[in-house]
Amino acid sequence: MVDDGLPEHLVPSGATLVFDEDTIPDALRRKHALAADRWGVLHVLEGSLRFVDLESCDERLVSAPDRLTINPEVPHRVEVDGSVRCRIDFFRDFDATSSMRTPGAFADADVQLSFQRCDANGGFAEVFYRTFLSASPEIPPYFAATDFDRQRRVLRDSVHLMVTRDVAEPEMRQAMERLGRAHGRGGRNILPKLYELWLDSVCQTVELLDPEWNDNLERKWRVRLRPGIQMIMARY
Repeated sequence: MVDDGLPEHLVPSGATLVFDEDTIPDALRRKHALAADRWGVLHVLEGSLRFVDLESCDERLVSAPDRLTINPEVPHRVEVDGSVRCRIDFFRDFDATSSMRTPGAFADADVQLSFQRCDANGGFAEVFYRTFLSASPEIPPYFAATDFDRQRRVLRDSVHLMVTRDVAEPEMRQAMERLGRAHGRGGRNILPKLYELWLDSVCQTVELLDPEWNDNLERKWRVRLRPGIQMIMARY
């Protein structure tokens, strides 16, 4: 089984929840295939599972933190034996002539206004890093030699970019792919499972700073930021 990675011209089109050995759907354990214009990236966040390519009869054990590209129309299934946490991100062809945007675009206005309220209150990056660095003992070592004055500016600007630009835009797509390579195995080697904690920390930060925070706004923040995270994780 050859995994050539995800083609660079693709954009996110959706994602599953994070599944474990008890919640992974039976449909994934049975023979199935993606549509002709859809790709998937299987991320194993913890543990392992076996991916079975029913076209080539090849099998591959995918163990955390590895990921596997699922090509269109290839019949496959997964086998689970033991504890695992995984998710599948979906991608589609980018069509420059199409008005189709990525999932989460419906939340643009509300999330942008929410970010403006956070920005007006100040301290977005400070609150975020206080939250994120305490989210897991695996996180602080990544920042051992960090210039936090610069890093806080980078964080603020990165979140602003992700809530104001759509990854279907070529420049934004290229920016996310560069971030993916910089944070991937050949760069900082940020473990894929830590992006869930990153997203949780952003939402906790907004909850503290935005006086209009509510459950519906949290949902919009999560779906708005997810496509950019998918692009970054796909390059791990």
